[in-house]
Amino acid sequence: MKTRLICSLAAALLAAAGLYAQSSQTLVANVPFGFHVGSVALPAGEYSVDMRAAPGFVRLASADHKSMAIIGTFATQAPEYNEQGKLIFNRYGDNYFLSQVWPPGVTGRGIAKSNREKEMASNAGQAGRATLLAKTAK
Repeated sequence: MKTRLICSLAAALLAAAGLYAQSSQTLVANVPFGFHVGSVALPAGEYSVDMRAAPGFVRLASADHKSMAIIGTFATQAPEYNEQGKLIFNRYGDNYFLSQVWPPGVTGRGIAKSNREKEMASNAGQAGRATLLAKTAK
């Protein structure tokens, strides 16, 4: 009985470690348009997206280290396994807002709409979507 409990506990810890490793990846994406992350406007370019910055936060940094944003996020689940990482943007006209960050797997990070995005949504109506594939940084 005691051995079974220890084995079950060890299996649970290994599973939790695997989930943490899966959700704590850094992605790299080339964003061909300027976009907003919360209240920060970022120019087009290559970005690293670090989900290990702090629990519940995502950090985006441009490859030239001139632009950066850190944003609070919430966990979200995919209905199926994502083979590749991706960034999802809401689009209102020519304005793009980062909405979700998905590393490979089933757990992603959602980003709440900023006041600016809410204002855009009320004026523009339904948002368009733009999805960019991202590669896992080594």
